[in-house]
Amino acid sequence: MFDLRRSDVVLLQAVADHGSLHAVERDGRMTQSSASRRLVKLERRLRTLLVTRGATGTEPTEAGHAVLHVGRRLLAAIDFAIATTHHGSDAASRLPVVEFAVGTEWAYGLDRHLAGRFPDVVFDIVPDDCHRVWQRFERYAADAALGWETARRPMARRGGVLVRTVAEEPQQIALPLGHPLAAQEILDLRDLARTEWVAVVGGDSGDDQGWALSRLTPVPPVSFTVRSQGAALDLVRRGYGIALVSPSTLGGGAGPGVVLRPLRQKFVRRLRLAVDPLAIPEPLAEDLCAWLRRLYALRTAAPGAVPAGTHRERTPHSGDHCAPATGQTAPPPVLLSELRWSAADRSGGFEPEHLHLLRVIGRTGSLNQAASALLVTQPALTRRIHRLEASCGLSLVHSTARGTSLSATARRLLACTGPAEHRLDALVNHLREGDSAPVPAAGPPPARAGAGPVRSPVSARTASR
Repeated sequence: MFDLRRSDVVLLQAVADHGSLHAVERDGRMTQSSASRRLVKLERRLRTLLVTRGATGTEPTEAGHAVLHVGRRLLAAIDFAIATTHHGSDAASRLPVVEFAVGTEWAYGLDRHLAGRFPDVVFDIVPDDCHRVWQRFERYAADAALGWETARRPMARRGGVLVRTVAEEPQQIALPLGHPLAAQEILDLRDLARTEWVAVVGGDSGDDQGWALSRLTPVPPVSFTVRSQGAALDLVRRGYGIALVSPSTLGGGAGPGVVLRPLRQKFVRRLRLAVDPLAIPEPLAEDLCAWLRRLYALRTAAPGAVPAGTHRERTPHSGDHCAPATGQTAPPPVLLSELRWSAADRSGGFEPEHLHLLRVIGRTGSLNQAASALLVTQPALTRRIHRLEASCGLSLVHSTARGTSLSATARRLLACTGPAEHRLDALVNHLREGDSAPVPAAGPPPARAGAGPVRSPVSARTASR
């Protein structure tokens, strides 16, 4: 696992919150020069830029935001596991929590419907503009994303994710009932060059319309500018112009006084679902996509429609551990993301690198063999374990007849943090493959992507502290 420390996350959080490193110095954690040197070292190890430095301040790059979000999730999982160490539940009784970024038009009531359809998963709905939905997913701030992809606004591209098309929706032209072109079955965009338009600004609909108008010469006149397709249809109904509309916003029809006609030039927007397979397994993702397709079909058929039996259906991939027995009430499960890490928390003696140390001890079953694998001496590793147990107040290892074994607390800690660890490793591999901007040439050049094995997070220097 990549050696990402709490101080690294604190630095990136300070840059994101304040646009400078002064906040770290004011907080008394380290000087500004030390913070700058630590950021440079982190950038060299990742072989990518994490912040941009300029005269107006410092701000995280896309890679910096991604490292920040993944680091926060990992620290939250560690703190949660330590804070709930005396909870009696095992891994099978915990519900996975999925941060689901969705377009604003889909957000209302979606969490309630998802809870009924997928009772074994907690969906934390994050509504936002379609562009920011994909931006959140690209930055690893969301485990899944649902939004429109248009010709001028493609969805974010990220390796190793599952992407499915929920629906493809050709845009149509809305005309007043008495318009001369209303008699035609199919319209050509060039025939609409001299017709007044009602423009919709903002969102994916505005992108499609802007793309359509940019292809007309001369640019057609715009009589009104509104922010919703409902307002645009009302103006079209009153004869103030024509508009480009989306069928899913019409609820099965445009209403009286308005005629819908398709365009010969296809303007298609796609409702896309992107899923991080480390958060949602592929069978569950396919079931989620199928349910969203059904929900889309019902929304386009009638406004406000929801799937029948939404609150009673269960997914075929759901386990039975959440189902209450007859006449009994099931105990509330432990939520993996109940606690969120805060940069102001100073009780973090447990670093992400210690997870690797525990995993090596559990795999070898011996402090002697673990010390050899970690390239440290056995006394140094033993002292490190004792200091770690004292700092977090937990028993992590115990001696057995066959050697050294992890305690139940340590095994639960590894189970809680496993998905967040995998996400961090996936991000580090993604950055080191050269998908982001390279580190500037100042100082020693970064190592090549294939320049040898990644060093163990627990080195001889850190193990002997």
